[in-house]
Amino acid sequence: MRRLLPQSLAARTLAALTIGFAILFAAMVGIHDVLLRRAVERGTEELLAQRLATIVDAVEATPEADRNRVAHALSRADLEVHWRSSAAPTPDHPSREGWPTVAARTAALTRVATEVRVRPGRVDAGADQLVGIGAVARLPDGSWIEVELASFNVLSTDQGVLHSYAAAVGLALLLAVGFAVRSVSAPVSALANAVSRLAPEGEPATISASGPREVRQLAEALNDMSTRTRDAFRQRTLALGALSHDLMSPIARLRLRADELPNDIREPIRHDLAEMETMVSDVLAYLRGGHGGEPVQPLSIAALVRTVADEFTDAGTPVDEGRIDEDAVAPGRRIAIKRAVTNLVANAVRHGRDPWVEVEQRPDEVRVKVGDHGPGIPAEDLPRVTEPFFRGDRARTAGGGSGLGLSTALAIAEGHGGNLSIESAPGKGTIVSLRLPRQPQAI
Repeated sequence: MRRLLPQSLAARTLAALTIGFAILFAAMVGIHDVLLRRAVERGTEELLAQRLATIVDAVEATPEADRNRVAHALSRADLEVHWRSSAAPTPDHPSREGWPTVAARTAALTRVATEVRVRPGRVDAGADQLVGIGAVARLPDGSWIEVELASFNVLSTDQGVLHSYAAAVGLALLLAVGFAVRSVSAPVSALANAVSRLAPEGEPATISASGPREVRQLAEALNDMSTRTRDAFRQRTLALGALSHDLMSPIARLRLRADELPNDIREPIRHDLAEMETMVSDVLAYLRGGHGGEPVQPLSIAALVRTVADEFTDAGTPVDEGRIDEDAVAPGRRIAIKRAVTNLVANAVRHGRDPWVEVEQRPDEVRVKVGDHGPGIPAEDLPRVTEPFFRGDRARTAGGGSGLGLSTALAIAEGHGGNLSIESAPGKGTIVSLRLPRQPQAI
């Protein structure tokens, strides 16, 4: 059900207004039809009563000897008028059934008829007429006037045209509301796009404050937050640089002093110092998250992966180079991406055997795969291996590493608009895929 709902603010607002207008339009049309029908009935009754009253008055004003001649003279193709003396039988025209209102109104208009009876007839919907109408009126002298109307035009209006005009007005109103909703939602969409392009480094990009007051207030608050975030990021970068210098310098001095120690003591100390240096470097790389002030530029991912593989091979750990697309190019920071690939290969070397690398170019991304033929990652540890400082039981037993290799690689991938995925089967090895978009991202 949620998938069927519009996703944007403008679409949801317009949909709600459209439903509301549709309900309102249906209610108005129904009420209007009822009221119009009643008005048409009252108008038709009034016109019919006036016509009957006119005929009665005209005949009554004529001398009795000429009344029958005048009645016949008033007759038409669709109208028959007869005058009958008091000796004539009373025609059968019920007065209290059908249209008693017409009879009462006719009697009130003539002021001469002592009794009026009306036969309402029936409605011919096709011709929009009343047919078969009859009426009789008793004059003060006891004579009768009998009127037979073959047809009578009904006071009406073209409902289809009326509804078309109403629908056109409603559509115009919806269009106007749509433009109004768009004027409200467009600044929100522009604000969301601007916020998505904000980066924690570089000069702060000012978000234009436009649209309703609330949107302008939000834009101003985000501009202030962006400035504060960049200031905090700069301070953190300075603190990281100072930490790197303050920690690396004592480690270097300890390494020099260890050279003066006996061999049985010197080598363990050197190993511990190297591990400390690696841990400090890993922590700093993770905190930088792929950002080190390095510019983004087009990189040959194939050449970079081959460089990492050659470095491990030169250090005594051969890395098999599988399928490598030589034309694989993606924008990024060279040092950061190289560190990510190095961390992945180092993990494959440390926790597996026979490491291998591949580079695959796809239409929208470049994929670097690093795998091994080791014991794999237990299923219960797989969701947590990219968490900082997490190491599975096998990794803790083997020792080495800071627990930040995959975390740093993931941070670098996300910092470039990419992603990191891990596939592992116990006893068959692990494959880590580093995905980098081929189009420049807001990184």
